[in-house]
Amino acid sequence: MIRSSFCDGWEFARDDGRFAPVVVPHDAMLGNRRGPDAPAASASGYYYGARYRYRKTFTLEEPQVVMIEFEGVYRNPKIMVNGAEIAAPPYGFIPFFVDVSDVVHRGENIIEMQADNSDQPDCRWYSGGGLYRQVWLWEGGTAHIEAEGVKVTTLSLTPAVVRVDVLSTGGTAHVAVIDEAGNVVGEGTGTSCEIAIPNARLWSAEQPSLYTCHVELLHDGRVVDTADSTFGIRTVEWGPEGLFVNGRETLLRGGCIHCDNGVIGAASFPESERRRIRIMKAAGFNAVRVAHNPSPSSLLEACDEIGMYIMEESWDMWFTRKSAHDYASEFLDWCDHDLARSVSHDYNHPSVIMYSIGNEVADPITKSGVAIERSLVELAHSLDPTRPVTAGLNLAMMVMEHAGRGWYSSGSGVSEAAQDGGAPRDSMLFNLAAQAWGSSMTYLANAPGADKIVSPGLDALDIAGYNYAAARYKVDARKHPDRLIVGSETFPHEIDRNWRLVEKLPSVIGDFMWAGWDYLGEAGAGAWAYTAEEAGFSKPWPWLLAGSGAIDLLGQAGAPAALAGAVWGKLVKPSIMVRPVNMMAKKTYRATWRGTDAIPSWSWAGCEGMVAEVEVYDAHAHAVRLELNGEEVSTQPVRRFVAKFKLAYEPGTLRAIALDRDGRELGHSQLVSADSRLHVEARPETRSGKAGGIVYVDVAIRGSNGEVESSCDMQLTATVEDGELLGFGSARPATTERYDSGSFATYRGRAQAIVYRDAPGTATLTIQPAGLESTSVAIDYVSVNASS
Repeated sequence: MIRSSFCDGWEFARDDGRFAPVVVPHDAMLGNRRGPDAPAASASGYYYGARYRYRKTFTLEEPQVVMIEFEGVYRNPKIMVNGAEIAAPPYGFIPFFVDVSDVVHRGENIIEMQADNSDQPDCRWYSGGGLYRQVWLWEGGTAHIEAEGVKVTTLSLTPAVVRVDVLSTGGTAHVAVIDEAGNVVGEGTGTSCEIAIPNARLWSAEQPSLYTCHVELLHDGRVVDTADSTFGIRTVEWGPEGLFVNGRETLLRGGCIHCDNGVIGAASFPESERRRIRIMKAAGFNAVRVAHNPSPSSLLEACDEIGMYIMEESWDMWFTRKSAHDYASEFLDWCDHDLARSVSHDYNHPSVIMYSIGNEVADPITKSGVAIERSLVELAHSLDPTRPVTAGLNLAMMVMEHAGRGWYSSGSGVSEAAQDGGAPRDSMLFNLAAQAWGSSMTYLANAPGADKIVSPGLDALDIAGYNYAAARYKVDARKHPDRLIVGSETFPHEIDRNWRLVEKLPSVIGDFMWAGWDYLGEAGAGAWAYTAEEAGFSKPWPWLLAGSGAIDLLGQAGAPAALAGAVWGKLVKPSIMVRPVNMMAKKTYRATWRGTDAIPSWSWAGCEGMVAEVEVYDAHAHAVRLELNGEEVSTQPVRRFVAKFKLAYEPGTLRAIALDRDGRELGHSQLVSADSRLHVEARPETRSGKAGGIVYVDVAIRGSNGEVESSCDMQLTATVEDGELLGFGSARPATTERYDSGSFATYRGRAQAIVYRDAPGTATLTIQPAGLESTSVAIDYVSVNASS
């Protein structure tokens, strides 16, 4: 079947409002109101839910077999095509197809869709809403290759042999394997054929070599359909001795990511997903845990091309509610469907190396929960025996629940909490406890009797996912020698201790910090605060951002990323981080999910003479010498990969020199203050964009020397000519401003604009600071082929 983009030409209306044209992918929730009385409170970033309506007219020439693929609709979609209702799954994060062959006709057709997240809370974080992922149209004749009908499996590496399975209706399949240079390197015929590939280049995160499987369907001697699928030649093996990719032991340097893309909300554009993966890889990550829902195809493709391993997760809850209106009541009816769709969607992507069937579900402390867990593992194995199955189990939470208060129903099925609609006891309770008790919470997982409680759930998995339970690694390596463990969720500031265990214990294969990238919702969970009213896990209105990311909402790497890079040996020179000097006079209220609030800036105008705290991270140094404007401040030892300094702030050049045990220089780096001639500057991150796509523009307050001024924030207004401003904002964690308004204050000197244009040509972005001269930048967009 021929796939083409189905994102153009949509109209949108909120609740009972009027329809207007809209760019898809489109996060409808981002346009909802926010307020202190929002039912989901800090979980959603104080956004309300709503009903979202979409419609689109489209023309077909000779429709025979027609399907529409939705990569994600949040949530409970109702679809009508030419007045006929088409069934759709309720889960808001699952890709799905609808077959409209029987209800479409030649000429003009109309599709109408409604999504609904008006019942709140329905998620523990900001979910987004509506048509927030890409939509595709699939068309084929009577004889055709089914959508997702080509599956490629690596059978061996030496020699490299793949099996290609083709699901088609009618005709005979001819298969060609094509390398990145366009050469045909192997061929086969039939619905299942094995193809040897000479001198094969294997796929890994370090060397992400890809091939194309080109299938032609022949009927009566002519080609009636074609399909192309990108794949990598890659094997995954696992056991008590470790995880092996292509026969080589692989340790996962992981970060957890949520579904949103910052100032455009949950809208999933290919440029957004690729940008995030590129930045994370540059920071030293080689793996992401997509938490807590299946990935969009553009993220999978980015990981395939750039080289990033994926732990692909399915759900945040099973049959016990975590939020009053979440997916628990539908889970048992749809879980097999959801998992099957996720596996089919992911199958040819070499970046996906394991499936996760849940996050912090306490259901496996019951026999019915373990039974469901085992059935899901078996289903995944039956659909794809080449990848292991894990789940991020919060062992401390499971222990707490076992000590519990009659949460679960006595038999299988929806829990009492889900049945009676009462207030669920969700993992927010664990988060609040962790905020109060700090990292010592990890030791609750090692309480007397804990092993008996958690082992049935852990042992049902190929790889046992431990959330915040690093204290058990050594114990379980001895007690359960056949158990393979991954740190599926950990505190970022514990990466040095955790990574020592990953390197030491063959049965522990990696660490996924929470979080790799900051996100909307769970407002303030990982943010340091500077007033007593804002202390704690769940921050008050108008907090919006979680503040947990090693990389902030705009893509700027902070001190947690520097620490991880040092621990992993990925820093090529010392990394200088500075705690916000303009906040040093205030009392600091720390957060469990963040070890430091330092950022890479020595530009704090108006803070002269104030105490500055400097952190210098390095992978190999014995000590660090710090110099300010050519004068030595002091030399401090490196402990746990960081040297710390206190000094009076003075603008200029701050230089850090990493030293070995003999005092010899290993490397150096510096931060420079912005000079006093400040202006606003807009810098597109790419030279051009693709028509129908987006370009990220870095907006910052800079001195004439190009440096960003971190303590001078101002209100900016952004407008776009001959294009569309999809989002504009900053990483300001607490604000009443809106990303869709075109007006936002910078935060620590930075903001970000995301510009869309539907056709080739030039769009112009203008930034107007309050009371200062405006600045404009032209962005060129070039044509692309949208069909595949």
